[in-house]
Amino acid sequence: MISLHELNPNEYPVDEEAKENLETLLFRMNKIRELWAKPMIITSGLRNKEHQLKLIVKGLSTATKSNHLIGAACDVKDADGSLGEWCLEHVHILEEVGLWCEHPKYTKGWVHFQIVPPRSGKRFFIP
Repeated sequence: MISLHELNPNEYPVDEEAKENLETLLFRMNKIRELWAKPMIITSGLRNKEHQLKLIVKGLSTATKSNHLIGAACDVKDADGSLGEWCLEHVHILEEVGLWCEHPKYTKGWVHFQIVPPRSGKRFFIP
């Protein structure tokens, strides 16, 4: 199972909103982990503003208001694309669990999950 430490490995301080978001994210991600039935490696969870800015400067993100900043998103390693494929084939599970994903064709090597709907409202969205 995924641990809370995996979602906040840098032990960033959290306010009440981030604490609640991380707990919700943990619960929902463990549901996906259980149903996918394979190990999951969290590559990015909670970020602070400095961490996010470094990703933007490196060209690895364009999101100045990333859900990672409020503990509402995480990225999971997906080297072979199988997790992204599984998600596309099991949209009903994502709906039941309450998770949204950046479309896997835009996130080669990882899957981005979040607990809040994007502006488009689509289960899979373009980052």
